[in-house]
Amino acid sequence: MSNKENQPVPTERAKWVRIFFNLLSILVLIAIIAYGIIVYFHLNRNVYTDDAQVEQYINPINVRIQGYIKSIRFEENQAVKQGDTLVIIDDREYKIQVEQALANLEDVKAGKNVVQSDVNVAANSTNISDANIAEMKARLDNQATNLKRYANLLKSDVVSQYQYDEVKTEYDAMKAKYESLSSQKYATQLTTKSVSNKIAVSNAAIMHAQAAVDLAKLNLSYCYIIAPYDGVMGRRKIDVGQLMTPGQPLATIVQSGDIWVIANYTENQIARIKVGDLLKLKIDAIPNTYFEGKVQSLSGATGSSYSAVPVDNSTGNFVKVQQRIPVKIIFTDKNKPADMKNVRSGMNVEIVDK
Repeated sequence: MSNKENQPVPTERAKWVRIFFNLLSILVLIAIIAYGIIVYFHLNRNVYTDDAQVEQYINPINVRIQGYIKSIRFEENQAVKQGDTLVIIDDREYKIQVEQALANLEDVKAGKNVVQSDVNVAANSTNISDANIAEMKARLDNQATNLKRYANLLKSDVVSQYQYDEVKTEYDAMKAKYESLSSQKYATQLTTKSVSNKIAVSNAAIMHAQAAVDLAKLNLSYCYIIAPYDGVMGRRKIDVGQLMTPGQPLATIVQSGDIWVIANYTENQIARIKVGDLLKLKIDAIPNTYFEGKVQSLSGATGSSYSAVPVDNSTGNFVKVQQRIPVKIIFTDKNKPADMKNVRSGMNVEIVDK
């Protein structure tokens, strides 16, 4: 018996299995080829890129003063309004500082009142000196006239030398008194000027004390940490009773409303992107929904140029890599508000069409 006669005859089932696997292999091959063709044309479309993410302003909320946390009035992922109180720092010490600053301000103001009284007294003394000098000047002028008259009478032997000497003595006394009053006025003027300078010093002290009050009140206001704008609170990093230091973060807040997409286009694509272009966006986390975006601006440099450690090609290890340029895309008003509520910062985006 030959070998051919010894071979088993394939059954009908085996034939169909072989046909099935052959067809399956052909279909898989066709699918791979089709996918490759689709991807090739898909990736080479002018505006397509999947290197894009949703962006929002995400800012840390930091403490401005040192103190222990008294209460926390927010939860993670809670929506807050601008001005809502988020955290309260123990404010007892800062209230005392405000009271001390106010007391010091009142003390300085009282000191100015005393100085002002001294200025008024000095001004009154100057006025009195002026009046006394004016009176003495009038009497001195009158006595000088009288002295001249007696001198003429003495020459005519109408009065005696004794009478003339009495008039002369009285004139000299008045002159000395006048000079004394003039000297006193000068001293009073110096005193008035000195006291007036103290007013300027007192005013400066009041301004300094008022600034201390303002600073104390400002520090007290920092005990009440409020939301800087409408948004959603992020991860909480604190607990009641925890000691906080200036600059320490409490939590993060995601600003509501202002949301956009940063798409990183290749150098070959960027020439076809213009400000004002309308684009069709698809967000991975929101299937079966397309968004409309508008190109707002193009970056002035490639993404790698903004790196903390920029690439240095002068070292001799240059490998040409196609660079990408960030493009800011804003959502237009045509998008449904219900759909926009589902958009979150960091979501992956595909720009699929223009």
